[in-house]
Amino acid sequence: MRQAYRQSCLRKVRAGNRRRQRGQSATEFIIALPVLLLLCLGLIQFALLYQAKSTVNYATLMAARAGAVENGGKTAMLNGFGRGIAPLFAHSTGLATQQMAVATATIEARNPGITTLTVISPTGAALSDFGRSNYYAGKTVTEIPNDTLMYRNTQTGSSSGLSIQDANLLKISVTYCYDLYVPFINRVIFYLVNGISNIYSTGNSGGLGLPTKMNSCYGYSAVSGDFRIPIESEAIVRMQSPYRGG
Repeated sequence: MRQAYRQSCLRKVRAGNRRRQRGQSATEFIIALPVLLLLCLGLIQFALLYQAKSTVNYATLMAARAGAVENGGKTAMLNGFGRGIAPLFAHSTGLATQQMAVATATIEARNPGITTLTVISPTGAALSDFGRSNYYAGKTVTEIPNDTLMYRNTQTGSSSGLSIQDANLLKISVTYCYDLYVPFINRVIFYLVNGISNIYSTGNSGGLGLPTKMNSCYGYSAVSGDFRIPIESEAIVRMQSPYRGG
């Protein structure tokens, strides 16, 4: 009897230990789950950010190339940039999907709240130094000559400090407000970038908190309810047509 009683007590103790271990494991899993989920979401969003940065770099080069053959026209460069970022909006194959992606990307490129394109060079001073009218296009158009550059005078202009050869290098800078769309982590990254401390104060439910490091995309995000952060890129190409600006 005593032996059977001891064995019964041992079985109960072992069963209690197993239940406690299972309860402890469940508690540890519940504690670790949010951290693991946050890490997974963060990895996905940063992978998408890397892809977006590469795409914006390519699109900026496409914008510069479009400007090089279109007299430095800003509209042509924005259209080129839109075609360059179209892959960000193509989530399946097919002609209709591609056309929709290009249309969406062009709208984003032409939206001044989302895309800012700045011509760094040539400047207005370079156009003043080297610009000519009635040279290629007519008396009403001022443009920087683009032909026989290797034979032209290399003296720098008084206003720009550039030679005519340097004035034929088109350098642009683009800031694109990329929309973070991975749930929860988009809010976290957006708030960190803008220096907003209260993560629960805003979002699509209305209004944004007060930022301490506000960037150029914050204003549009505050209106649209998106979580956009700036991606910047630069490109430089040689002009293939006379620069007119605009």
